[in-house]
Amino acid sequence: MAATGSFRTLDSDEIENSNLTWKDHEPIMGSQLASHTKSKATKELGESKETTESSLKNLRRLFQELDQEDEASKRLKEQFENASDQELVKFLRARKFDVPRTLELMKGYVKYRLTYPHVFTGVNLEKLKQRVARGQPGVLPQRDNEGRVVMFFRFEDWDPVEYPFIEAVQTLVYVLEKLLSSEVTQINGLCLVEDFEGYSMTHVASVGLNDYKTMVDMLQGSFPCRFKGIHCIRQPWFFTKSYNLIKPLLKAKLFERIYIYGEELDDFYNHFPKEYLPKELGGSGPEYKGNEMVQMLFNDDDNQDDVTSL
Repeated sequence: MAATGSFRTLDSDEIENSNLTWKDHEPIMGSQLASHTKSKATKELGESKETTESSLKNLRRLFQELDQEDEASKRLKEQFENASDQELVKFLRARKFDVPRTLELMKGYVKYRLTYPHVFTGVNLEKLKQRVARGQPGVLPQRDNEGRVVMFFRFEDWDPVEYPFIEAVQTLVYVLEKLLSSEVTQINGLCLVEDFEGYSMTHVASVGLNDYKTMVDMLQGSFPCRFKGIHCIRQPWFFTKSYNLIKPLLKAKLFERIYIYGEELDDFYNHFPKEYLPKELGGSGPEYKGNEMVQMLFNDDDNQDDVTSL
């Protein structure tokens, strides 16, 4: 389905001197870059026509030098040797056009699929749509003040027996791939809000260390995405039991981007204004319309054969 919506066009003085709001940014699945997004790509990522061309050339040269005896390197070369420039730029942006670091990210992308094949097989398209519609995970319909996509997961209605954790990871991975088809998201990045209202000991017992590792490894060096923050709200006192399992798995960069608020949400609203957030996440905006988000994310030509093996 084609992206809809509009954004306000800013002149150069506004870009330099004003604070952008969530009303100023491109649609979630939009492909047209606003002037302020182009400016951000230049300033934050060092992106330019010359940098892009030279980086692509050097990256393709490194493909030819990969060790073919290493399974991940062999798979990487097979998958990306003939990839389009557009596909490779997605990875380059995630590492600010640092070519050696980009190659390591691509290795991580391939290794993750080799290590966790169960994340990418046996995926059901209709179930994916149902989960997104229920906000497990969901995607807010507009970008935040910084132009980032905001995904969220609500634990209140999560039945871990009906919907095992690994299926939540499958849905997250599939939706991420969809979102990263937008160049705007490649540049601005993505945040995740975890709403722990309704979180119970049943939820705690249903997720083991290996499950958490599957999720954390995806967030750390295995995806061409600029993960800008994980925001945890309304968590109960026993949340620390789960968090203490996760902390040893976290690298410093991701650890520093985890924000824990509890029931006091004033600081949370400093990141995400109440009028931007739906009622389900403590905001004053409209309710989350999951079916509309499904229509936005899933094209008419998506089919089960495309999803069964991500």
